[in-house]
Amino acid sequence: MTKKSKLALLAALVIFLSGCSEEEFFSLLETNQSGEAQSTSAPEVTEGDAVVSFLDVGQGDSTLIQSEDTTILIDTGRHDGDVIFDHLEERGVSKLDLLVFTHPHADHIGNGDEIVRQYEPEEVWIDGNEASSQVFERLVDALIGTNTEVYEPTRGEAIEVNSFLLEVLHPDELTGDLNNDSIGIRLTYGDVRFLFTGDSEESAEQAMVDSGINLEADILKMGHHGSNTSTTLPFLEAVNPELAIYSAGENNSYNHPGAEAISRVDQFGAELLGTIEDGTIVVTTDGETFTVQTDK
Repeated sequence: MTKKSKLALLAALVIFLSGCSEEEFFSLLETNQSGEAQSTSAPEVTEGDAVVSFLDVGQGDSTLIQSEDTTILIDTGRHDGDVIFDHLEERGVSKLDLLVFTHPHADHIGNGDEIVRQYEPEEVWIDGNEASSQVFERLVDALIGTNTEVYEPTRGEAIEVNSFLLEVLHPDELTGDLNNDSIGIRLTYGDVRFLFTGDSEESAEQAMVDSGINLEADILKMGHHGSNTSTTLPFLEAVNPELAIYSAGENNSYNHPGAEAISRVDQFGAELLGTIEDGTIVVTTDGETFTVQTDK
C-alpha cells in the first residue's frame, strides 16, 4: 500500500470513529506536520531520534543533521551573512563529524572557511570542481591550514556515519557545470530517507534517474532553491516524496522558488514547505515515522 493510500485509509477511519469532517481531519494533520506556532529555536535531540533542520539562511542553503552521537552539516549558507553561526549555536553544535559542500558556489560554501576552523569536521566532502571566487579560495586555505581530511565521493558509494547511511547518487564524473555536478546524497535513518541534490538541474536529475539507483525518499530537498530548472516530474516520480522542501530568501532576484516547480510538486501531490514562508524547517524522526515543525 502506498503512503497516499495509507493516509486516505487513516483519514476515513478517524472520520468514522470521531465524527469529525474530512476538512477538520486534514486541518489537524497539517498542524501536526507543520508544527504551526511551535518554535524550532532549540530542537531537542533525544535518544533514538534524528533531527534534520533545513536552516533559514536567506538566499542560500544549509541543512543540519543531528542524532545523539552524530552531527552532519550539508552546505554553510551565504558568503555575505553569518546567521549560520546563530543556528549552530542554538542547536548546541560544538563539532562536526561530516561537512558536505555540494558544490563551490558562494551561497553554499559561504562561511565554509570559518566553519572548518571553528567546528573541526572529521571529514569534508567536496565535488572536486574549483571556483574563481575569493570565498572558494578562503575555504581551500582553511582546509589546507587545518589539515582537514577531504574526500570526493562518487555515485554508487554507500558510507555509514554512525547511525546514518549516506548513499552517493551524483556525480559519476565531473562536467565542469557547477550546478549539475552537485553532490547528490540519499540519507537514511532507520526506515526514513532524505534526498539532497544541491543545485542539480534537469540534466543531473535525469542522470540520477537513468543510473538505475534507487532514489525513493520520504523528504526531498528541492534542487537549486526550488528553481524551475529542477524538481522535474520524472525525478519526482523516481523519488516519490511525501514532503518537498526548498530553501530561498524573501524577495530574491532569481524568483525562487519557481512557479513551474511548485506546480509540479502540487501536481505530484507532495506536501510543500519553504524557508521563505516557514522559516527553519525541522524534521524529527525515530527511524519509523517523522514529524515536522516550522519557525513561522
